[in-house]
Amino acid sequence: MKDIGSRSLTAVFWGAGGAVIRLLLQFGSQVILARILGPEQYGLFAIGSIVISFSNFFSDIGIAYGLIQKNDVNPRDIRFVFTWQIILGTLVTIAITFSASAIAEFFGDVRATGIVQALAIVCLLNALAAPSLNLLKRKLDFRRIQIAQISSFVVGYMLIGIPMALYGTQAWALVAAWLAQATLFLILAYAATRHPIAPLLRYEGSRSLSAYGVTVLMTNLVNWLINNVDRVIIGRIFSSREIGLYATTYNMLYTPTTSLLGIIQPVFFSAASRATHQPDVIAGSYRALIGAVAVFILPAFVCLGTVSETFVLALYGEKWSDAAPLFRPLALAMPLFLIWGFTTPLLWTGGYASREFRVQLPIALIWLVACWLAAQYSVLAVCWTVLGLFIVRCLVMVISAVRTLKMDASLLWRSVRGGMIISPVLALMLFALEAVCGRFPAILRLGVDGLAGSVGLMLLLRLFPDLIGVELAQLLHRIFDRIPPKIARHLAFLSRPGSI
Repeated sequence: MKDIGSRSLTAVFWGAGGAVIRLLLQFGSQVILARILGPEQYGLFAIGSIVISFSNFFSDIGIAYGLIQKNDVNPRDIRFVFTWQIILGTLVTIAITFSASAIAEFFGDVRATGIVQALAIVCLLNALAAPSLNLLKRKLDFRRIQIAQISSFVVGYMLIGIPMALYGTQAWALVAAWLAQATLFLILAYAATRHPIAPLLRYEGSRSLSAYGVTVLMTNLVNWLINNVDRVIIGRIFSSREIGLYATTYNMLYTPTTSLLGIIQPVFFSAASRATHQPDVIAGSYRALIGAVAVFILPAFVCLGTVSETFVLALYGEKWSDAAPLFRPLALAMPLFLIWGFTTPLLWTGGYASREFRVQLPIALIWLVACWLAAQYSVLAVCWTVLGLFIVRCLVMVISAVRTLKMDASLLWRSVRGGMIISPVLALMLFALEAVCGRFPAILRLGVDGLAGSVGLMLLLRLFPDLIGVELAQLLHRIFDRIPPKIARHLAFLSRPGSI
């Protein structure tokens, strides 16, 4: 267990370092591309991305993810998974290509036909890359994952996407960037694993992988419906410009959230899969992760919601000013999305993957009806409805995890109460600061807000160390042991012995 814990921390460090670099690149390129292209072109691209994100599930069906979950993986497991990834990825790509026209008509904009057809190949590329990616996750080799992701993103978006956008290719700049990124990532991920690729349609161990894959597929489809039905409905009812405003606002917040989740979730999943006989250890790790979200992530998103207009104007410009009202409710939803993402591995590693599906299915149906009704009023109504649904979803999943681990709910509350106190305090401070600095340029206001929020958070944690839960303090103590001593000394107040 000590070895798993050490490797997990190393994986988190590599994942976090790479994620920070990738986030900066993604955020910078998104701002540049958004300023060049505008909401309407982003709306056309969003139609294609919705279709591809849904279709990707059918080109994978979850069997590649089973490579992480299995205690022992042999070459035949990998060959079987890779063979079916090729078959399914090819079938899905063909299906999307021939149905692109009907899809574009469904969204009310025939201009999206070519975009959907061009992006169809992404399903096959992602399917082929999935075995390599999950084998690297299984080994907790996030160094190679991050190298592949960063390199492919730089080539796709920085070297191809932005120059094409400047040249006037409009939404096709985003299409070319995505295709280049997916292709290069496949090459680099396979080069890092060199796994066997000889075809194998069936063997004695294929039944368990297939059964697990189907369960994961059904669960992921329900999760996709919950995460994307709002965009589908907005794309169906409103114009390309409005879907561009909504999709870009959502992705602006969703991208850093999923990047963080992409670091922690597979590490937690892999480590928990090897500690299923120690539920107390898993429960303690879960409370530490939830505590970190509450203390550090929740205040950040609450502050972003408070200064949403300043944020949008400073970075995206007047062309995107209509996105500011949408920003606030979606920002508040992101910490809830993270908590759900950290809860999922608990149910999967505990043998309750089907339980998550049963829990999420009624939520998905409620989500569909609620978003459709809200869309009859406005896009903003959909945003606030999505926030309410995220609250319900998060509560249901956490309650399910508490029951699965037989966890004391009061211990979980102690892990999150600090963030529940800090967040409104910082929001009120920034609200007052916005009123005082209202005449400053937006970019200057954003800098002042960011500095004030960061200093305010650290000051509150220094003055009131009890705001940090026990498990989070222990986790921070372990992390600080692995960073340069000078930095660790300045942050030591976050893991005081008294709170451990």
